[in-house]
Amino acid sequence: MSVAFAAPRQRGKGEITPAAIQKMLDDNNHLIQCIMDSQNKGKTSECSHWRLPIHCLLYMLRWVV
Repeated sequence: MSVAFAAPRQRGKGEITPAAIQKMLDDNNHLIQCIMDSQNKGKTSECSHWRLPIHCLLYMLRWVV
């Protein structure tokens, strides 16, 4: 499940580069900004749309760091 958000060259490989980790962190930042924007606009139902992607990225980071 979590490899769906990995860069194509990282899928199925055991090595994670610093660039791949930085991309995951950047993706997390983007998703957090989307959630904050939705909350600020009062569109809390849209926040649930971002839950699964951010959960998957955070789960992947848990095993990398």
